[in-house]
Amino acid sequence: MTENIELKILTEKDINTDILNWYLDKEVTKFSDNQYRKFTLESQKQYIRDCNATDSKFLYGIFYDKTYIGNMLISNISKNHKTAEISYFIGNRKYWGKGIMTTVIKMVIDLSKDFLKINKLYAGVASENYSSIKALEKNNFIKEGNRIQHLYYNFKYYEQIDYGLILNLK
Repeated sequence: MTENIELKILTEKDINTDILNWYLDKEVTKFSDNQYRKFTLESQKQYIRDCNATDSKFLYGIFYDKTYIGNMLISNISKNHKTAEISYFIGNRKYWGKGIMTTVIKMVIDLSKDFLKINKLYAGVASENYSSIKALEKNNFIKEGNRIQHLYYNFKYYEQIDYGLILNLK
């Protein structure tokens, strides 16, 4: 299954109404600040243009059998410190639980090491987002700390668990 996964820089032509439906799905946005935002096709296209106009972040589309199913964002890229943050989601729930995000994170590790020359990737995840935690830990991300009552989703506070991965770049 994982050999059908493609990660590519997202373009305006990749966007359709599916993404708007993903953001309306309370399960998709359960542990995301996107639940507080309003989205339109034009706002998504503008976001893509903004991401593609800078070298401090890269927005990738996740495609499975050429079907757009989610996003991977590499952001807060520090050229001085050689660090970057990753955030991600699979919006099409048909593809949940299949190991796709674990594979995508591995692809981003390789890309960050080889192309971006990053030494460390990091991610913050809500304490009850078990699928995300599992995908990070399967890629050898290490728990670096907890931020108590740091996230507020759906009328409930969550800890944010901070994960990091040293890529051993010399």
